[in-house]
Amino acid sequence: MVKTEHDFNLEKQMLIHSGKSKINEHMAQFERDYDVKQRIEKSNAITVSRTRRMEARDALLHTMLKEAYEGVAKEATKPGYKALVTNLIVQGLLTLENETEVEVCCRSEDVKIVEGCLAAAAAEYKAAKKVQGAVSVSLSKQRLPSEIVHNVPSGPGVVITARQGTIVCDNTLACRLGLVKYEKLPEIRAKLFPSP
Repeated sequence: MVKTEHDFNLEKQMLIHSGKSKINEHMAQFERDYDVKQRIEKSNAITVSRTRRMEARDALLHTMLKEAYEGVAKEATKPGYKALVTNLIVQGLLTLENETEVEVCCRSEDVKIVEGCLAAAAAEYKAAKKVQGAVSVSLSKQRLPSEIVHNVPSGPGVVITARQGTIVCDNTLACRLGLVKYEKLPEIRAKLFPSP
């Protein structure tokens, strides 16, 4: 009887100890799972926060660029636009320096201004490059679209072509603004969003 009771108590203690061990293992696993879940949720929250911040930055940059393109479009209404067009044509000619026959494309609303600039631009180019022969600068029948092209508004300015359009120098203000954007975007980002 005493031996049976002793064996019973021993078996009971072993079962209790085994049960406690299982419960402890289960709780440890639960705590590990909960810790992993908390880390994942924290990581997801940080990712969402970073994504929102990047989207806000991107929206601000797009707004600034849109305002810049609108500002460039207003240049065509200013009194110095004719001199600007002349300079753009001369710069295009200097870019295509060995070409003596070029055509100038422009927007429909700029035709009269460009026609008035062609002779002055050719003379200025000849003086700058000391060209001896004739330089033919003519107005192309092709017009630049005023609507959006390749997600960039084609604004005021000119496109100069040579050799039946195989050589092209885009000297529109929108194109020049696009180049500035490409080159200066890291500096703009650094000034707008300084690192902590």
